[in-house]
Amino acid sequence: MESGLTMLFHAFVIGILLYVVMVFALKQSSAVAIDRSILIAALLLAYMILFGHGLPTKVNKNIL
Repeated sequence: MESGLTMLFHAFVIGILLYVVMVFALKQSSAVAIDRSILIAALLLAYMILFGHGLPTKVNKNIL
């Protein structure tokens, strides 16, 4: 399993991409897009730290 710092970077990149899609493709206001993209990226970060990039078959051994 990758390190937590790598997962943080991946969540950051996904958050930026989500923001761009929300603002330019979905025509949402900047404030709404920021809040939603941060929320989704934070949830993804928690998921990736707990289970990695795959399906949730086992929990990260460093958490327990």
